[in-house]
Amino acid sequence: MNTKNIALIGNPNCGKTSLFNTLTGTRQKVANYAGVTVERKEGFFKLPSGDAVRVLDLPGTYSLKPSSLDEEVTRAVCFGELKGEVIPDIFVCVVDATNLHLHLSLVLEVRALNRPMLLVLNMMDEVRKRGISIDTSKLSQLLGIPIVESVAVKTKGIQSLLDQLDQKKSFTAPYHSALSHFDQIKYITKQVILKNDNGDKRTAFLDKIFLHPIFGLLILTLTMFVMFQAVFIWAQPFIALIEDSIAWLSGAVGSLISYPLLRSLIVDGVIAGAGSVLAYMPQILILFFFILILEESGYLPRAAFLLDKLMSKAGLSGRSFIPLLSSFACAIPGIMATRSISSERDRLATIMIVICAELAGDFHLGYARQLTDKSSLLFDLAF
Repeated sequence: MNTKNIALIGNPNCGKTSLFNTLTGTRQKVANYAGVTVERKEGFFKLPSGDAVRVLDLPGTYSLKPSSLDEEVTRAVCFGELKGEVIPDIFVCVVDATNLHLHLSLVLEVRALNRPMLLVLNMMDEVRKRGISIDTSKLSQLLGIPIVESVAVKTKGIQSLLDQLDQKKSFTAPYHSALSHFDQIKYITKQVILKNDNGDKRTAFLDKIFLHPIFGLLILTLTMFVMFQAVFIWAQPFIALIEDSIAWLSGAVGSLISYPLLRSLIVDGVIAGAGSVLAYMPQILILFFFILILEESGYLPRAAFLLDKLMSKAGLSGRSFIPLLSSFACAIPGIMATRSISSERDRLATIMIVICAELAGDFHLGYARQLTDKSSLLFDLAF
């Protein structure tokens, strides 16, 4: 039985991870690449012929010319420069079909590698809603690679993708770059994209509201107020319930153990240690629930854009907003989120703010004796 190594590559928020989840289901392994905080997602599935497939979900990137740590990892995998990773047998390039002209840049860069590849036009349901018509056959002819239409979140087009991957023929033809990169994109989109007058006006309408210099800031302030109320006020009953449960469990277990050292190990070490971690869970879960909603709705990038000018006065960019937001419940996810900031200076400045805020919060809560150990842990994680 043959095993194919394929890699999913595409811009951030193109539906690549949804496709990965649909293909692999529960057969996934998630870890970090060695030496970096960039997440590595690997999964397995079988083709109709029975052949096994190992699929790698590469970090989202806008170009193979990296400007962030995530993009550096993706480039290294594509060029076979990352230790421990083989060059994929097939590149599956996933694009948001509603913004084909923006995503084609990465497609052409991957195409220039002269490696077997195919293109997945994702979000085709949105394409039709917006009155956009894409000549898929013409696009396939111009690029010289097969194309599959899909709606990854609804599993549409998955069978067509599996059938294409199951074919034994090569997925690419010799690459010729007769035109400049920009001219190629302009030529291709002119040939294959037809947009009707009944295009979607929802995005423009929402941008007028959420990006308004006054109303946009008011909406953002209200959103943050509700979120922080949920994290720090609404979560208190759940925290109290966990603390009371841990206290009851400690008393119940402690009364059953007669040996002082063993009782201290179980009650003060295991149960109290686990309880101190579980007590933070309501806040963390509520925070990331809100972040997930804001991200899936498309509000987070709008908020980052809205705050870019304001945060520039503090020496940061709008991209620092998401890491700082993630750090309110815990500094670790905030530090990990800074890898999306392309500027090293802005990334380090954001990390320092996250660390200082975390340590200041602990000092205010009276955890002064733990500051040295936590400082060492956070700085090791960041640097």
